[in-house]
Amino acid sequence: MKEIDIFEELKRERIDKEFYINKCGLLEEQLFKVINELNKTQALLRQFLNENTPSSKLPFKIKINEQQKEPKPRGKPEGSNGGNKEAPESVDKKLSAKLEKRCQRCRKIINRKNIDIGLRFIYDAEIKPIIIEVEEETYLCDCGEFCIGKHPDIPQNGMIGYNLQALFTELKFNFSGSYANISKFFNNVTNGKINFSPLAINNCIGNIAEKLEPSYDKIESEIKNQDYAYSDETSWPVNGVRWYLWLLITSNFVFITIQNSRARKVLIDIFGEDYHGGIISDCYRVYDDFAKWYQKCWVHLLRKAKFESEKNPAKNVVKLHEQLGSLYREMKDFLKENPSLEIRKAKKKEFEEKLTQIINYKCWCKESQSIVDNWLKAYRNHWLTAIEIDGINLDNNFCERKIRASIGWRKMLGGHRTREGAKQYAIIQTHRQTWKHQGKCPYNEMLSVIKN
Repeated sequence: MKEIDIFEELKRERIDKEFYINKCGLLEEQLFKVINELNKTQALLRQFLNENTPSSKLPFKIKINEQQKEPKPRGKPEGSNGGNKEAPESVDKKLSAKLEKRCQRCRKIINRKNIDIGLRFIYDAEIKPIIIEVEEETYLCDCGEFCIGKHPDIPQNGMIGYNLQALFTELKFNFSGSYANISKFFNNVTNGKINFSPLAINNCIGNIAEKLEPSYDKIESEIKNQDYAYSDETSWPVNGVRWYLWLLITSNFVFITIQNSRARKVLIDIFGEDYHGGIISDCYRVYDDFAKWYQKCWVHLLRKAKFESEKNPAKNVVKLHEQLGSLYREMKDFLKENPSLEIRKAKKKEFEEKLTQIINYKCWCKESQSIVDNWLKAYRNHWLTAIEIDGINLDNNFCERKIRASIGWRKMLGGHRTREGAKQYAIIQTHRQTWKHQGKCPYNEMLSVIKN
C-alpha cells in the first residue's frame, strides 16, 4: 500500500480551497453586478411602465369576454331630428341652386311643376387682408415732447393691427403653431399681402405678454385668498433642462407658472406657509401639511389598483380594485343628487365605514396591502372630504383636463428655448384659460385687452 504524504495532501487541499474561495468570490462579484444592473433596469422600466401609463401602451391586459361587452348603439339617439346643426338666426348671403333643363342621368326634360324647394345652410369663412393707410399728425412741442395723433382702431406703435395680433396669439397658443408656420400661413392665405417674419410675430407676442403681466401678478396674489384649489404639475423642457409647469384652478381663476423646481417651495410662494383653504390633488407629497384640508384624487387611486390588477390577475388586488371602484361610483352618484349638509355628514359616516372595512381586511395580497398602506392609510382623512364640502370633486380630473391643453405644445414645440418664452407662455395661457373658465371667449377677451 502506497504511503500518503500528509504534507502534500494538506498542500493540495489548501490549493483547492483557495481556488474555490477565489471562484466563489468571482461569482459573488458577478452576481452583485447582475443584481445592480437588474435594479437599474427595473427603475428605468418603472418610468415608462407604471399606473400612469396609458392603457393602450400596457403590455398586459385582462381578456374580457365578448358577452360582457355592452353593444354600443349605432346612429343618433331616438327622437333626434337627424340634423347636425340648428338653423342660424341670421344669414349673410342668399343663393339659389337651379336645376338644369334635363335629368343628369337619363337626360329627360325636367317638369318644372314637380320641383320641390328645400333649404340648407352653408357655413364658410375667409381671411381677408386689410391694409390701412393712416394719415398721422405729429407735433414737436416747445417742452420737447413729440406728440403723435391717436385713433381707437389702430395701435399707437408698430404695423400689426389689433385683430392680427389677436389672431397671432390664437394660432400660437390654441394650435401650438411655430412662429415660422404662422408667418407662412398668413403669407399663403393673403397671397403675400400680410408677410411678417417669425421674429416680428415673436416680438408681437412678447409685447402682449408684457401688457398682461400686471394682471397675471394680480391673479397670483388672489390665489391664496380662494377657498380651494385644484393642483397638478407636469414636466416642461426649458432650453433642454427639465422644468415643471404648475397649474392651479380655483372657482374664479386658472393660474399657470413654469418653475425649475417640483418642490414644496413653489406652493409656499403662492399660498404661503399656512393656507386657510383646501387642496385637491394627487398623492404627491409636496402637497402635504400646508393647507387646512385635502381631497385626494380617487382616479389616481383606481388607476394604481387597476394597474396592479391587470399585472396580477390571479391575486385579490382585482377584488380591491372592484371594491374601490364600486365605492367611488356610489359616492359620485350620491353627489349628483346635490344633498344638504346634514345628509352629507350622515352619508360620510356610512362611506367611512365601508372604506374602513376595505382597509382592515386581513387577507390582502402583497400588492393590495401596498396600496392600502401607502395610499389609503397614509392619507386616511383625505379621501372623503368632497362628501362633506360642497362644490369640489372626488378626483382631480378637472385639473388634469386643463393641463392637457398644454401637452400639445410640449409635444409639438418641445417646451421653450428661453426662460422669457416660458414666462410669456405662463402669462398668456393663464389669461386664456381663466377667460375660458369664466365662460368667456378667449379670442374676444384678448382682442379687448389689446385694444385697451
